[in-house]
Amino acid sequence: MKTIPCNLFVAAAGAMLLASCGPKLETSMVMMSSGPVAKTDGSIAGNIHAQVNSYRQSKGKPALPRHAGLDRMAQQHSEFMRRNRGKFGGASGSLTHYGFEERALNAQRTMSMSNVAENVATCTGSYGSAANTLFGAWKGSSSHDKNIRGQWNATGIGVVVDSDGTVFATQLFASENHSHMAMSDRMRQF
Repeated sequence: MKTIPCNLFVAAAGAMLLASCGPKLETSMVMMSSGPVAKTDGSIAGNIHAQVNSYRQSKGKPALPRHAGLDRMAQQHSEFMRRNRGKFGGASGSLTHYGFEERALNAQRTMSMSNVAENVATCTGSYGSAANTLFGAWKGSSSHDKNIRGQWNATGIGVVVDSDGTVFATQLFASENHSHMAMSDRMRQF
C-alpha cells in the first residue's frame, strides 16, 4: 500500500504518536448535527464514529451512540486546538487536553455522565483518508485504544478542518448514568 508522507500527531493523556496520511484536505468546517449521526453521513466525524463502532463490535463491545452534548463539547475543543495552533509545547504544538477536567465535570453535572475520557488527534491529508488516519493512529496507541474499547455507553466527536487542510479531532467517551444514586452523589457536590 502506497502512502504519501505527512505529519500526524496524536495525544492522549500526554502520549504522542507519529504516523502518516495522504495529501492535503480541502478547506472546510465540519458542521455537527443536533441529533444522532447516521453511520453513513459521509463526514469525517461520522466516518470515525462508524470505524470506532465497527472496531468495538469486533472486540465484543456494544456500539456507542453519538450524544449531542458530547458532540458539542468535542467540536468546541477541536475548534480551540485549531485557534491555538502552535501555542502548546511538545512535538505537535497544537494538540492538548487543556480544559479536559472542566469538560468532564460539565458532562457529569449537566449530562448525567459518571465517567469521561478523551482522545485528540490532528493530521493533514485527503478528506477521504483523514478518518482512517485518525482512527488508525488511535487504535495503534495503547492509551487511545483503551479509551476506544472502554465500558462506555455514549460518545461525542468533533472535527474541524483548518484553511491549510489540517484536521483537528476530539472524541469524548462517557457513561451516562440516570440512577437515583448517581443523582444523589451529584447533588452532594454542591
